[in-house]
Amino acid sequence: MPHLVKTKRILVPVGGNSVDEEVIRLACVLAKKPKAQVYIVYVIEVERSLPLDAQVDSETRKAEVVLANAEDIGAEEHCEMETDLLQAREAGPGIVDEAIERGVDLIIMGIKYKRHLGAFDLGKTVPYVLKEAPCHVLLYRGHASPK
Repeated sequence: MPHLVKTKRILVPVGGNSVDEEVIRLACVLAKKPKAQVYIVYVIEVERSLPLDAQVDSETRKAEVVLANAEDIGAEEHCEMETDLLQAREAGPGIVDEAIERGVDLIIMGIKYKRHLGAFDLGKTVPYVLKEAPCHVLLYRGHASPK
């Protein structure tokens, strides 16, 4: 498979949803040939009423489980990766800031197929990242659930 984009660093935001495993495995496959570095990040959205560095125990525990699962998948795929837990007011800007800081070439985002008021809905994070990311963005949508 030819690499259309010279990929050295791949950022994969995860949130504990059903497509995380598929997206992490995809990132590992894409990282193998060019020996790219894979960064897995979990962004905790901190309410504006709290300080940005507030300890959000329930979310932190969930994030630690999700990131540990990501590391297990990386080990199965023989893929070196770094995992990180971030806190931001909103996930979109947190992901874009991390992409800039790490100088990534590609962001791979997985989303569940979800409906809002009967229509397919991307939510607010995906459109923000698609618009603001300084690099290529690959969007992976999970299977459509039956109506």
